[in-house]
Amino acid sequence: MKQILTYTIIFKKLQLSLNANIDFNIEIKSLDKNVSLLKYMKINHQYEQYMEVKCIVTKVNLKYEEKIRKLSIVLSDGKSKKIAGFVQFDLSVALNLNMRQKEYTLNLIQCPDTKAFVEFTLLINSLNFVNPDSDIDSMTSRALSQNESQEKRKIKVENAQLENELIKVKQDLQIVEAQYQFLGSQYKQLQIQLDEKTIENADLQYQVQQLCNLNTVCIEKIKYYEKLHSEQPQSQKQK
Repeated sequence: MKQILTYTIIFKKLQLSLNANIDFNIEIKSLDKNVSLLKYMKINHQYEQYMEVKCIVTKVNLKYEEKIRKLSIVLSDGKSKKIAGFVQFDLSVALNLNMRQKEYTLNLIQCPDTKAFVEFTLLINSLNFVNPDSDIDSMTSRALSQNESQEKRKIKVENAQLENELIKVKQDLQIVEAQYQFLGSQYKQLQIQLDEKTIENADLQYQVQQLCNLNTVCIEKIKYYEKLHSEQPQSQKQK
């Protein structure tokens, strides 16, 4: 008996040692197709991100068959993407134990950091029977199409937000450029005035020096004439 299982992963933490500051997101299979379910986030921060996933499970003789899910960690530096490892967990464990919630702390497989791990919570939301007459493949395609439509709508909204931010940045840039040109003009005027003041100050210093030299000459002449006068005979002074 096949059923559609809807479950939620509450992602809590990725512990990973890297030399670079880089973002990551999570990829997992939903209805047997790899999809990205979390936006890019910073490594080694505490999160509580929710993502809802669907898959088909099979129950035979009152027991759910093994259903392994692969949760991949995808790193991005803004230019390229790279898988940094993955973890696997079996959905049938929680289903067969009638657990509505299960906590996981799993080490990453095929990761450069051998101590890297992820923490998340598995929540079982619902189990819906599949109509034997329905086409599971077409149902899966419809579900994937709905997911893709939602992703496209999200992308359109994000693109519109980015365009608005770009327009605002361009407007701010124009204001900054105008201010820069104005300040540049003011700086040039002040530089010209400073140069003129420097030349004027040099002229004044030269004139002061000339006056000082002239004053020194006058003082020397006065001293000379005073000496001549003091040396004249008394009879000539009386005359």
